[in-house]
Amino acid sequence: MPTHLCGAGLAFLGFSVSLIIGLWVNNPFVTVVLRALWVLVLFYVLGCVLSVIGQKAVQENFDKEIEAHQEPPPKQVQVEPIEPAAANESPLPEMTVNGKVDK
Repeated sequence: MPTHLCGAGLAFLGFSVSLIIGLWVNNPFVTVVLRALWVLVLFYVLGCVLSVIGQKAVQENFDKEIEAHQEPPPKQVQVEPIEPAAANESPLPEMTVNGKVDK
């Protein structure tokens, strides 16, 4: 779909410019229209080709960026069960007044 839109847009641009220039230099009407139709066809093909090339370039760049920023799957971590703490033991060390750890 975008390919045809780019081709049609470029064809319309070429057709209208060739009509304006042909009429501006006082060429015969039939000559102007025939040349404008040739430009229409050629610019449509050119627009389609340029659109396909642009789409391929963007898609390749997008794929490279996705690969570069893709994170590896997380590793499986073995979790060992935690033993319950004794009732009279604190998980934090006791601090004394002078700042030394008292065990």
